[in-house]
Amino acid sequence: MNRLSILSSLMLTALGFMLTANPGVAQSAKDLVGTWTVVTAEAYGATPKGSLNFDANGRFTLILMRSDLPKLASNNRIQGTPAEYKTIAEGILAYFGSYSVSGTDLNLHIDGSTFPNWTGMDQKRTNLVVTADELKYTQPTPSGGGPAIPLVWKRIK
Repeated sequence: MNRLSILSSLMLTALGFMLTANPGVAQSAKDLVGTWTVVTAEAYGATPKGSLNFDANGRFTLILMRSDLPKLASNNRIQGTPAEYKTIAEGILAYFGSYSVSGTDLNLHIDGSTFPNWTGMDQKRTNLVVTADELKYTQPTPSGGGPAIPLVWKRIK
C-alpha cells in the first residue's frame, strides 16, 4: 500500500466512526424499540415515575405519574373522595397506540388515553433525539395546557 491509499483508508475509517459515533437523531423507529423510564417530565413533579415502551411492530404504551400521589382513605379504587380523584387525575397520564419516526418528529396515533380527548388523535412530539441510553423529545401540546414540555427518558437495560 502506498502512502495515499493508507491515508485514504484512514480518512474513510475516521469518517465512518464519526457517522456512527453520534447517532443523535433517530434514524428510524427501530432506534426507539425497548423500555424507557422517565427522568424529566416537569408536569409530574421533581421525581416523576413513568414507563415508555416501543415495540418492533410500531406499537407504544406510555404511563406518567407524580411520585407523591395520595393513597385513597377508603383503600378502595372506586370509593375515593372527589378531592382524592381530582389530585390523582391531575397527576397521572397514560396512553397507547402506534408510532412512527420522521426525521426529528415522533408521530403518535393514540388508540386510548386516560385523557379521553386524545383518544383517536394523531399527535407529534418534536425535537426527537435518541442515543443508546437516552431519549429526548418535546411535547408541544401538553394535556394540561401551557407551554411545550421537554421530556427525557433513560433506556432500561
